[in-house]
Amino acid sequence: MNPAAFFADYDAFGVRRTGGEGDAAAAAWLCERAAATGALARLVPVDFIRLAPGEAVLHAGSARFDGVPLFDGGLTDGIAGALGPLGSTAPIGFAEMDPAAASLPGNDFARARADSRHAGIVIALRTKSDGLAPLNAHDAEAPFGPPVLQVAGRDAAAIGALAAAGAQARLVVQGVRGPGGSQNIRAELPGAAPPLVLLTPRTSWWTSTAERGGGILAWLAALKALSAAPRARGVVGLATCGHELGHIGAHRAFAAEPWLAKDAPVVIHLGANLGAAEDERLTVRSNVPGLAERMAEALAAAGHPRAPLEVVTGGTANGEAHEVAARGGRYLSLIGKNPWFHAPEDRWPVSVDCARAGAIASAVAAMAVGLAR
Repeated sequence: MNPAAFFADYDAFGVRRTGGEGDAAAAAWLCERAAATGALARLVPVDFIRLAPGEAVLHAGSARFDGVPLFDGGLTDGIAGALGPLGSTAPIGFAEMDPAAASLPGNDFARARADSRHAGIVIALRTKSDGLAPLNAHDAEAPFGPPVLQVAGRDAAAIGALAAAGAQARLVVQGVRGPGGSQNIRAELPGAAPPLVLLTPRTSWWTSTAERGGGILAWLAALKALSAAPRARGVVGLATCGHELGHIGAHRAFAAEPWLAKDAPVVIHLGANLGAAEDERLTVRSNVPGLAERMAEALAAAGHPRAPLEVVTGGTANGEAHEVAARGGRYLSLIGKNPWFHAPEDRWPVSVDCARAGAIASAVAAMAVGLAR
């Protein structure tokens, strides 16, 4: 598989937010690609409560800052009062944040919202491009806390100065919640149970080419290699929706087939930023002793630099690997870094390192074949 051609095709679908306009087309495309590997692939409907954002803006004097709601926060037609730093007594609190700050359930920001005395909150998300990079919404199906406006990092300095001065402002965070739909992709290769499981998220806030594309490339490469190799066990590949909304797709998949998480010899989790440009760091984590080290050796053999690999056994799993660990399953997880994380500027070809993405895909395919023998 040519990584450059793959990423160009992937990027062409544009925004693939769960339940949005590009989601269904991107799901159908990926299902066709999975079937082309030799796997029996099908779309699995996933229903959820979707937020359709409305007006989301902060007015302060003559200044206007547009953004999007926090998808698991409150809504308001208008809150007026002074701006101040998050944690102050001001009615509207402000803070700058890394878009990875809500990477796990019960994260620090979720706790801050639960304890907040602010009537509303504004957060500026900082990335390399300082575009609008939303936080993941782990509580999308049970929203809580004050209304939160998310704005681009490029607005941070101006809003920070207003907050420091205690400027008067008006915050509007509107939206409509209602039924939504998306799809998981389930791809199966026959063989003895329990199957080896390949798991990757497929949705995101924007196009997110480096954030999600590298994991999907590796997922497809592993399915293709496994289809052609002798195997002692079956394989199930899951490409799940709703990553940005509390891993909804993974929740639905494991609720329908709990043994996929609990009984699999290993769930290979292909997480975010596998082959993102300008940052070679890659965390290889497993709760199976020795497995992360084996994966690191495979990555080095495939041409990935060895020095930026962080090899970890145990600890807190991130992304969908957290869902596997919480269900008592065994996992091998790969997650990288991305200067454009969650930002709309994460696009082909700027944000992708094809050579590293290809090396990761080759190493994952080789590891998967070895585990399925």
